[in-house]
Amino acid sequence: MRVKAVFTVFGRTLPSKKLVYYYQCYDEMGKRQWAKSTGLTKKTEAVAYCMKLFKNGLLIPEHKVPTFAEFSNGWWDLDTCRYLKWRQLHDPINKGTLGIHKSNFDNHIKDYFAKYRLDEITPNVIEEWLVDLSDKGYKPNTVNTQYRTFKLMMGEALRLKLIRDNPCKEVKEVSVNEIERKIFTVDEVKKLFPGDWSLVWDNKVFYLANKLAACTGIRVGEMRGLRGDYVFDDYIFICGQYTNHGYTANTKTKHNRNVPITPLMRQELEELLQENGNGFVFSDDGGETPITANRLHRAFDHALGCIGINRAEERKRKLSFHAWRHFLNTLLRMSNVADSKVQPVTGHRTMKMTEHYTHFDTRQFTEIRDVQTELLASPKIDKPVK
Repeated sequence: MRVKAVFTVFGRTLPSKKLVYYYQCYDEMGKRQWAKSTGLTKKTEAVAYCMKLFKNGLLIPEHKVPTFAEFSNGWWDLDTCRYLKWRQLHDPINKGTLGIHKSNFDNHIKDYFAKYRLDEITPNVIEEWLVDLSDKGYKPNTVNTQYRTFKLMMGEALRLKLIRDNPCKEVKEVSVNEIERKIFTVDEVKKLFPGDWSLVWDNKVFYLANKLAACTGIRVGEMRGLRGDYVFDDYIFICGQYTNHGYTANTKTKHNRNVPITPLMRQELEELLQENGNGFVFSDDGGETPITANRLHRAFDHALGCIGINRAEERKRKLSFHAWRHFLNTLLRMSNVADSKVQPVTGHRTMKMTEHYTHFDTRQFTEIRDVQTELLASPKIDKPVK
């Protein structure tokens, strides 16, 4: 196997007819450097000169680390961002997420770090930035979203070997207080879906959209993106989503999934399938476009009011269309469905997310009360025979 020499020395005849020796070497990334003059006319002296530079660590000139402004020029623009072009070939970022990254970069990252060289961005610099965002009144979740955009960019700088270490690995995200969410009770769900849907809902499309969400935990974008050709006799295939940026042929996590449905649910969807064919199932224009998220949310609010949950209570309990995911996740786990089966239905990839969507109501832990009763029961003691 041929090994590259540390450097090579060769002569060049200058316009003055003088022979001068130059040297050429490779940097730490294996990139060949421009030839540099030793200023010497004898090869043995030129070689000795290069050996001295090598021993003193001066053979390869110090690598100029770019500023953050130089590094980030053109980022988050599909036409100019090299990183995005690379991602498009391997793991494309959907339009919604790309919009968030671009907004974070333009409004909170670009100017703050512009003048720093990449190797000057230390954990302390990053932490000061996070404190500054918090002091400006941004909520912890928002601060963390902005930090993740920056962290991703610094990770790319490391991959390109522009920095030796990613300072973000030593910086933790801002602590977020868990939102206390009181999910639907089973009784409330039964009230929302009575035998006569018109008692609660003013439109059957919205009634069925919410009923399907209660049974499957489908996300709002996935529900809007569900097409007729992905509804089967006993399951639905979730493989796309419809957001403000239009239809995307993948889910939020980019992992498609089959979710079982009951024969009754399939029967109720039949009317919509007849109307909309293989187009969008939840549509009121023949399947050409799905219902809007705003109308869906208004219908949800109206239905809650019909069963006695006013807007104040709705806000306090954090109830929204997304609450169906919390409800189903919790219901399945409380019904002793194995987590290995719950996760493929909800689309959660980690136990951390499964736990986040679980809201046990300890008043329903009847089996625990049975154990406690047995434990604390006073034993029968026979009186001694006299």
